[in-house]
Amino acid sequence: MPLKAVAFDVDGTLYPNASMYLHSLGLALSHLRLLKTLETVRAELRQTPDNSDDFHRVQARLVGAHLGLSPERAYALIEARVYTRWYRIFKKLKLFPGVLETIRDFRAAGLKVAVLSDFPIRHRLTDLGLGGPWDCAFSSEETGFLKPHPRPFHVLAERLDLTPAEVLYVGNSYTYDVLGALSAGMPCAHLTRTPRVGSRAVLSFSRYDRLREFVFQSVANPGYDTQTGRVPV
Repeated sequence: MPLKAVAFDVDGTLYPNASMYLHSLGLALSHLRLLKTLETVRAELRQTPDNSDDFHRVQARLVGAHLGLSPERAYALIEARVYTRWYRIFKKLKLFPGVLETIRDFRAAGLKVAVLSDFPIRHRLTDLGLGGPWDCAFSSEETGFLKPHPRPFHVLAERLDLTPAEVLYVGNSYTYDVLGALSAGMPCAHLTRTPRVGSRAVLSFSRYDRLREFVFQSVANPGYDTQTGRVPV
């Protein structure tokens, strides 16, 4: 089935994680306990999702329980320290080479383009210089589940009005992005410098020109199998 859309993860996919870590050092040092607890809670929610309530409320309740804080206080801290202060660094980050050109080329070719991130989008794309039109851009938090749960990927396909097989997801995490997308029946391209042996990604790449080549090969060949990367003889 030919591709009709390409969707991107944000952190570590559109820009290098190393740059983000460097610019986040001050925040990490001053709020280490909060950030480590948030990381722990989100790992718990990936393993045992709790979508019985608003995701941010669930997250705050669990963080508060770890830190001995009320859910309201934990909610306020996460909003102020993470979703506000951390987000200020995005104006300082530079995209991977070729990201902007790749997205423009995909749009020019008639492909839909989208973003699915585990963290809220807010102004991050604009700050990264990617504030142009997207067919959809949202956070998995809006679905009540974090990657690699299949629900965010199903919602992605629904919002694009396509089947999962028609959407190529691009991410840098094998566990969250590749396996998560595949669990929803969506092919995934893995951004990595060290391809995994036996990888189930349809493409492992380290340069965005290789991603463009793969996608346009699919568009040019209606019989191109995005699950195997093969063109029928």
